[in-house]
Amino acid sequence: PREWNLSDHNVLLVGIVRFVRTVCNAALIMAVYKWSYWNVVNPFEEDDNPMDRQNRDKTDEELTPEQKKYREIQHSFWEFAANRIASVMLTNGGSYIKIGQGMATYSSMLPQEFATALKPLLSNIFERQSGEVDHMFVQDLGGPPEELFAEFKRDPIAGASIAQVFLGKTKAGQKVAIKVQYFDIAKRFKMDKGTCLFLLNVLDWFIPGIPFLNIMPHVFDSLEKELDFVSEAYNSETCKNELKDLDFLYVPAVHKRLSSKRILTMDFAEGISLVDIDKVKAAGHDTKEIMTKVIRIFSEQIFRTGTVHSDPHPGNILVRKNKSGKLEVVVIDHGLYERLPLQYRQAFASFWHSVIIDDYEEVQRSGKLLGLNYPDMMATLLFFKPYGKMKKLGFGGMHGEKRKKIEDMTEEEKKEMEEIRHMGHDTLDSLPKELALVFRNLRLIQGINLSFGVPVNRVRLMAEIAVRNSKKNEDFITNLKSQVKFEWHFFVLDVRNRILSWMLWVYSWFVKREEGKVDMSQAALFLKA
Repeated sequence: PREWNLSDHNVLLVGIVRFVRTVCNAALIMAVYKWSYWNVVNPFEEDDNPMDRQNRDKTDEELTPEQKKYREIQHSFWEFAANRIASVMLTNGGSYIKIGQGMATYSSMLPQEFATALKPLLSNIFERQSGEVDHMFVQDLGGPPEELFAEFKRDPIAGASIAQVFLGKTKAGQKVAIKVQYFDIAKRFKMDKGTCLFLLNVLDWFIPGIPFLNIMPHVFDSLEKELDFVSEAYNSETCKNELKDLDFLYVPAVHKRLSSKRILTMDFAEGISLVDIDKVKAAGHDTKEIMTKVIRIFSEQIFRTGTVHSDPHPGNILVRKNKSGKLEVVVIDHGLYERLPLQYRQAFASFWHSVIIDDYEEVQRSGKLLGLNYPDMMATLLFFKPYGKMKKLGFGGMHGEKRKKIEDMTEEEKKEMEEIRHMGHDTLDSLPKELALVFRNLRLIQGINLSFGVPVNRVRLMAEIAVRNSKKNEDFITNLKSQVKFEWHFFVLDVRNRILSWMLWVYSWFVKREEGKVDMSQAALFLKA
């Protein structure tokens, strides 16, 4: 690697090179788009929008020759565009990698080719320039790492798009993890952000329907927060203090004198990452206890403290036994947080509880307080069960409700159905800023619960915590009725699930004699979700 040079002049020159590279590739993508779709008519009964994925859900047998040819053109263009964009991001490095990772988390909103092309960005680790780490320590903390620590291991133990983690030991003998940013990523961020927004606006004008502009504000906001390690240290300490009553939670202590905006030193925490499910089970940890405690931690943040960890992916959660032999959950990487005001989290707690007890008026009231344009759609997305207008129109095939046919609908119902289609497209795009990262938190925790086989009823546990922390009604009778409805709802749900589980078991017992063993695991997960 070349020798170290931190001058602003060097950063500017590199930024210009990256800008020119990005502009040239954007121009190439636009040229290929125009060439690919030159004199091509969309044979599908939809808007002439190459981003439209509805026609891609059809099998080849359902397509006409013209539609097959059009689909091939779609696939060829988006494969080229996705690979070209991913290549530019890998070459540019720095914040471009983080931007690409952010896009990858929203891959469901993009053509399928992007999910494959952006995947390498999720595991990319950079090489540092010679002398970079020493220069940063001298500039930020006043000396090289060997002078500041009793031990400092030069080989990183982990790396990501914005930083690497090194092992060390303080002069007091405490084993620590030292997170060190790449030197110029913060300096380049503003230029990279401006470049991306400019080009995305051009692409959006040139290629109709491209949804990048809808997701990029969330990506840029998240990256800006993660680049400030002083903020991360504050978030870590806040989490530790606000949830100190949870004796099963461990948040590594931050060493402020050995930290800065670009360097973060904290106690090193041993434990098994929830990414390694087999290792967690082999260690004898109870998955039900793990998920109960994990859900409790993040639900208390959402409904009680309002300081919400917005990136609780399984790599940021470790489990271990504490000194007394009890299960302990370690939460790390506190860079991305959202803060919910008291009234906002009370409204969300009321929304969550009211959906469960089917208090439609309160769902609408609390939904409006949350800034939701479509409370019914948000309830459907959160609980994977049709609610309100969705249920009324019979959009509940997953849950056994009979779905109305279009010819059986009144004109008013058809109008409402069109409105619901509109809600489905716009709900996530128009999420209030406060709720966008909370929604991310909920999805990540749900994913972890699913990966462990759903040992815990996440919805019920969260509802219990929501009720406990929501604004209390002064009317004792009203509160009592609400609690009775809550308990009755889950009693009926448990009975229904037990009956369905028994029926599935009986069915599989009869079928497996002739067709072999039937795997009912997915059905079981669905029943418990």
